[in-house]
Amino acid sequence: MKRIRPNRVAHALNNVSLWRESVQSQASTHLMPLLALLEAGAGTQAEVVFNETPDEFAFWDKYFRLHDGDDDKPYFNPVLLRRAEKGFPHSNAATIRKNTFELKWKAATRSVQNDGEHWSLSDDYADIFRQRVLTKKGNVTRIPVVDIASVLLRDYEFPDEADAAFLEGVFRQRFPQNDESYEKLFSFTNEDNAHLFQPEADLQAYEEAIESTLISEVVDAAAMPKPASPPVSLPVDDEVLVKVQQILSIGTSGIIFSGSPGTGKTYYARRVAQHLVKNAETDIFRVQFHPSYGYEDFVEGYRPAEGTASGFKIVSKTFILACEQATKTSGYVAVIVDEINRGDPARVFGELLTYLEQDYRNQAFNLPFSGTPFSIPSNLLLIGTMNPHDRSVSHVDAAFVRRFDHIEMSPSREVVQALLESSSGFTHDEIDLIGTWFDRAQALVPFGLGHSFFSGIRDLDHLRLIWQYRILPTAITASEVNEGRVDDLTRSFEALVARLEGQIGAA
Repeated sequence: MKRIRPNRVAHALNNVSLWRESVQSQASTHLMPLLALLEAGAGTQAEVVFNETPDEFAFWDKYFRLHDGDDDKPYFNPVLLRRAEKGFPHSNAATIRKNTFELKWKAATRSVQNDGEHWSLSDDYADIFRQRVLTKKGNVTRIPVVDIASVLLRDYEFPDEADAAFLEGVFRQRFPQNDESYEKLFSFTNEDNAHLFQPEADLQAYEEAIESTLISEVVDAAAMPKPASPPVSLPVDDEVLVKVQQILSIGTSGIIFSGSPGTGKTYYARRVAQHLVKNAETDIFRVQFHPSYGYEDFVEGYRPAEGTASGFKIVSKTFILACEQATKTSGYVAVIVDEINRGDPARVFGELLTYLEQDYRNQAFNLPFSGTPFSIPSNLLLIGTMNPHDRSVSHVDAAFVRRFDHIEMSPSREVVQALLESSSGFTHDEIDLIGTWFDRAQALVPFGLGHSFFSGIRDLDHLRLIWQYRILPTAITASEVNEGRVDDLTRSFEALVARLEGQIGAA
């Protein structure tokens, strides 16, 4: 005998949630009240007896009760991925069935008799549910039966020869309805047995898998996952570090890491700076340019001050402070400027553009606001990051560009695979599949898709979230009105997911 894999149950819950996102309907929560009626036989009988108590609670106790001692919220909602309070079946599920199924949709009828509430589904209940819940902008997204069955039948013992079709058959026996209605509501995708079943499973493992998937009502900021801090030193053979050291050996006014979003520009700027300086706490300064950023924000500017004739005094800003620190150490002091091309070079740097050049280092000039003599030390290193494809930025001034050395940061399949190997539970074959998709995606996203999107990915569900909330929006922005490219990229990602899920016949 065998059971559903606990991690497949967790994945199934995420897939059901994604189904809800696809239909974009609040009525997707009506699926459970419908299933409760189907289990009671309303899909094959003219009329069934179904009461809020005990039948409603028995349904939720059987399929959606957690046994972890939480008596305030003992249930979980598989569609919303949230815990539900002890009165949930009465306050929510039963109310949905009466107010929506019976009164608004006319998809069911109810009568109260001596032995309780008698329910019957209308002849067209499947059409109503399909139209009200599954249809969005003319597209129908049916319920993934293998996923919902994996959650509901997680305590079922399957024979050794069982496969995805067998699982579907058990689901249809437990929630019976005629073939026509079933086909209108549910979709079946065949799946490899190894992804779906395992020889045995501790029932507690299902509880842990479910709880790990649920979204907490209250987020503890201290418990939120934090990005790993980059190491102080890079390996001596790091390709980017070697390039930086080659540039430093011939002298530089500054180095700019240039590339598309997600190629590790900021990540490497921090790592290189930490590698080069003696004390990362005192010898690294960071700013981010933006269109309204000016000389008075970066070099020196006025600040209100009591006791002065004008009511203002001139104060040193980031660049001057960094230069002052550089005079106190024999090592490098780094100024990291993120989004360096988003500021107006003439407005931000002023005369510094000239004196940043190696030939003018340590040469005195007067600061325009304070009039004090000043020079830029030779050990002051400016490190910038720039997305040259950013359409919101006008053409970068040529005089600005030529004063800096540029290191192109390109998307790297090798980095993607290394990131997945270090943090995810994917097999080597699965990582290779993702790497192949990443390579193909470069042709579909103008200027490329960055590899840093894959940092910290744990599993397939996490990958899908990164796709939905980070990669896809970036691709849409890059492609602008070219919907064809976005559609092609989406289809290719869906094909990747299908293969990673073990769907049989996936492209």
